[in-house]
Amino acid sequence: MANERTATLVTGALGGLGTAIVRRLLADGHSVVACDRRGGDVDPWLGDFSPAERSRIAFHALDVTREQEVSALADELRDTRQHVDRLVNNAGVQGAAPVWEMPSRVWEVVLRVSLHGTFYMTRAFSRPMVERGFGRIVNLSSVYAYHPGPGQGPYAAAKAGVIGYTHSTAVDLARHGVTVNAIVPGLIWHERLQGVLPEEEVERTRAQIPAGRLGHPEEIAHTAAFLLSTGASYITGQTLHVNGGLYLPG
Repeated sequence: MANERTATLVTGALGGLGTAIVRRLLADGHSVVACDRRGGDVDPWLGDFSPAERSRIAFHALDVTREQEVSALADELRDTRQHVDRLVNNAGVQGAAPVWEMPSRVWEVVLRVSLHGTFYMTRAFSRPMVERGFGRIVNLSSVYAYHPGPGQGPYAAAKAGVIGYTHSTAVDLARHGVTVNAIVPGLIWHERLQGVLPEEEVERTRAQIPAGRLGHPEEIAHTAAFLLSTGASYITGQTLHVNGGLYLPG
């Protein structure tokens, strides 16, 4: 359509995997709609990008658990003639506790961000993709969907749900030229984990990884960029493990 701009939308864009994905997309020539609920942190975040990169980033404060906010963003982008032809559902949170002590609020928040948020975003942005006959959707799951750590009930349930939802939406959208795939990271080391993840848990997980090391955010970003590319047009409904073999039995 005349004067319409296309963009790739990334949720959970500030920090960790989200930032690495945004950087990879910019390097590949994409314009990026970066979304995160932490709008107050955006200025220092943007300061880490070059002026040329910043010119291709449009930031929107967004809580993916709020259905009305998601719908309002979709309407705003449509009204300003911005078409999201690629979507990365990366937003997620964790909350650990033994099952007998798990607060209902923690359970609800973790599922709402990863699972409800993925649903709200996919519903809002898939219709325009269908109408144009092209789209790419990448959902971030976790190896915890298969091998959860202690006290990770809500996170494991949410990320397993993301995989099931990926398979279902892939079936619905395939005939319309829209692919939907999931990435399953293992333990990916980035600055937001420092001081949060106990060192003993890091070492316990490292010892279980056949590759013998933790992953890097850039490795997830490269995988996402491939699944978003035109070259991945015949790949849909897949769950791609990027976890150094941690998923393997044994």
